Amino acid sequence: APLLWRLDYYGIDMSKNAVPLLKYAERIFSRPAYIEALTPSEKVMRK
Repeated sequence: APLLWRLDYYGIDMSKNAVPLLKYAERIFSRPAYIEALTPSEKVMRK
């Protein structure tokens, strides 16, 4: 999940074949515990 969190920050565009993976990432990122575990520098990578 940490790698998925950084994709937008580094300008990596996933293909349409990766839609299930991106949906998984959004489910993980929607969890408050995941957000709380991020460092301040990680939090600014994705808004």
